[in-house]
Amino acid sequence: MKRTLAIFLCTLMLLGLLAGCGGMWVTIRLLSPRISGMIGAREVAMRFAASPLSLLAAAAAAGFHIIAVVSAQGKTTDRLLQSTAELTAHPACREADQLLATGEQASAALMAMTLQEMGLPAVSLTGWQAGIHTDGNHAAAEITALHRRRILRELEAGKIVIVAGFQGVDREGDITTLGRGGSDTTAVVLAAAFDACGCRICTDVDGVYDRDPREFPQSRRYERIPYDEMLEMAEGGAKVLHPRSVFLARKYRVPLKVLRTGAETPCTVVGMEERQHHSLAADTTFLYR
Repeated sequence: MKRTLAIFLCTLMLLGLLAGCGGMWVTIRLLSPRISGMIGAREVAMRFAASPLSLLAAAAAAGFHIIAVVSAQGKTTDRLLQSTAELTAHPACREADQLLATGEQASAALMAMTLQEMGLPAVSLTGWQAGIHTDGNHAAAEITALHRRRILRELEAGKIVIVAGFQGVDREGDITTLGRGGSDTTAVVLAAAFDACGCRICTDVDGVYDRDPREFPQSRRYERIPYDEMLEMAEGGAKVLHPRSVFLARKYRVPLKVLRTGAETPCTVVGMEERQHHSLAADTTFLYR
C-alpha cells in the first residue's frame, strides 16, 4: 500500500493524504458536471477533461491514494422528488430513501467509468459498501460507525475509490439518507475516520465572506475564521458550509479550508491549520458519537 492517501470530496467531493510530506489533507467540494442523454464514455471523458476530474488525474499521477465522495448531479434529486410527488403525497420514508440514494450512486458509477476511460483504475462504492453505518432515522439519519476495511482493500489494490455521499445503511440493512448537506457530512466523517491532516472545500467562491460576494461585490473575505463563528454563520443561512459538517470538523478537530475550485489561494482557513502528519489507525472501525 502506498504511504499516502488522498480523500477528495465532490458535490463532487474529495478526501486525501498528501503525498511526499506524509500528511493527509483534503476534503474538496466541487460543482458536479452534468451528463445527459446517451453519451459514450470517451466523450464523457473529454467533457470532464477540464473539470475536477483533472485534479484526480493529477493527484493519482503524484502518487496519492484517492477517495472521492460524490453527490447527485444537477437537479437529479429534485427530479426524483417530483416523480414521487406525482405518485403519492405521503411516500413511505424507507422507499423515499431507496429512491433518493440512486442519484449519488449514478454519479459514483459515472465518475468511476470516466476515470477508467482516462486510464485510471477506479471503483465506485455505495455508502453501505463503503462501510457507512447509520441509525434508522430515514431522511435524516446520523452516522453511527464507519467500517474502513473495504475502502482500505480497494486502496491497497491501487484504485481510486468513489463513494456515493449522503447515504448509509441501518441495522436492518435498509438504505438511509443523511438529509441536507449529507455529502458534506460523509466527507468530514471520512476525514476524521482516516485522521486527515485537513479538509479542503472547493466551491465557486474563493473563501468565506461576510456576505454573498455574488450579490455584494464589496463583501469581505475572511482569511481565517474559528469553528464557532463559522458554525454560527452556517446555522444563520450561509451556504458555503453545512452546519453539521462544521460541527463535526470542530468536534473531531478536522482542519477546514474553503477555496475556489482549481486555485490554492486566496482561501479561508476554518478552525485549525492543516497538520503535516497523519496516521491510519490499525483498527477498521471508526465509531461516530
